[in-house]
Amino acid sequence: MVKVKKIKDKRLQMKLPPSTRVPIETSDNMFTHHVVQVIVGKRQSGKSTYVCNYLRMLKQEGKADRILVISPTIESNKALLESLDIDEDDCFDPSDRKVIPKIIDVLEDERDQYVEELRKIKAFKEYKKVVEGTQVPVQALDPYLLLEFSDEMGNLVQPTTKYGHRPCIHLWLDDCQSSPVFGDRRLHNMTIRHRHVAAMPFDKNDPEMCGGLGVSCYFCVQNLKSTGNGMPRAIRNNATQMVIVGKSKDEQELKDIYSSVGGEINFEDFMRGYNYATAEPHNSFIIDLHPKKSHPSQFRKNMNEFIIPNNTIESKV
Repeated sequence: MVKVKKIKDKRLQMKLPPSTRVPIETSDNMFTHHVVQVIVGKRQSGKSTYVCNYLRMLKQEGKADRILVISPTIESNKALLESLDIDEDDCFDPSDRKVIPKIIDVLEDERDQYVEELRKIKAFKEYKKVVEGTQVPVQALDPYLLLEFSDEMGNLVQPTTKYGHRPCIHLWLDDCQSSPVFGDRRLHNMTIRHRHVAAMPFDKNDPEMCGGLGVSCYFCVQNLKSTGNGMPRAIRNNATQMVIVGKSKDEQELKDIYSSVGGEINFEDFMRGYNYATAEPHNSFIIDLHPKKSHPSQFRKNMNEFIIPNNTIESKV
């Protein structure tokens, strides 16, 4: 028992600042976004299949507007590009020393487009009030706005945003573990700041003009802590989900993965969940470090089975 003495001074009470985060709403059984997922598995274990399926699920929800890929092999897989509707211009070379600045440029360009779209929507609402006003002389109408908001017949056309919502951007790094990008501190910094990348111009009167556009990141790797080309610690420590794909013959690798999520579950339950989830080839054991309150567990087999600690299994699709 710890002995305490409370201080009766209300000025010393901790108060949380108001949140400026604009969350990406996903369906009940999906993860809370933005995410940093680390997907670990041996060659041909199914890492790319897992990411492809997860992004497909998000696209079905309208929450994957643009997918950026850093990989030396992605362009050889046309079927994957087509299945996720990934533009070839959104595929980047991990050996390019400027690849992270290029990714940042894409995110900031999406941010700038969105801010301009919001400006037009706001201006249209104000202009419409003037046009529909009965006491407003024709001279008060801005001819440039009339051209901007009218079609060829002179009818007002309400502007919209490109995606119909705040852009949801994803970055997938595949087969990059031995490439220069993994040693680039700009990648580490971007991952640490992933929710705040491409900051919006703050306006306290507009809830959309706050926080950052952000980016969700997916790292497919064969080794978590191998010498020389393991996952950078800055990225491991910021993972929101750890995904083990397929069986591993490396007991130390499993201990390394467990050490990254330790404190959430004991090692015996971790191994039971892992052995259950990966009993068949190409299946995944998922550890969600930021589960939603509605989730019965933070552990899953693939996306459609929650694994409840104490060795009981519950399915939830």
